[in-house]
Amino acid sequence: MTLAQFVEKYNDKKIDYDGQYGAQCVDVFRQYCKDVLAIPHTGGVVGAAELFTKYDAMPLEQKYFDKLVYAGGKPEAGDVVIFAPTKSNKYGHVAIVLDASSEEIAVFEQDGFKQTGAHVGSWNYARVLGFLRKKQ
Repeated sequence: MTLAQFVEKYNDKKIDYDGQYGAQCVDVFRQYCKDVLAIPHTGGVVGAAELFTKYDAMPLEQKYFDKLVYAGGKPEAGDVVIFAPTKSNKYGHVAIVLDASSEEIAVFEQDGFKQTGAHVGSWNYARVLGFLRKKQ
């Protein structure tokens, strides 16, 4: 399945990959890994930010992904973007990059607080921790 096919299949649908806690942003990441990247589950996390902050303790994630620290460059379509926690969201956020400019990132994401399903959204770079890119 391609990234475009993934978005078409799941747009406006709730993705609950693990059957726990409802439709979360990490569920979109897990489903994307399975359907598009053909990567198995890489290890549990308490929140999306841990996909980046605990990368060094996740051997399967290290096997399949390169960790890219954000240093002002633009991500590529298909990269996984991880956002830092905030006061109102202690878990952070993860989304799939669809496109990027120097100002913002178009993503495919899901909001675990709203439970409205997966959708296309847009973010600036203010809270970006970094990216995961499938190893070649």
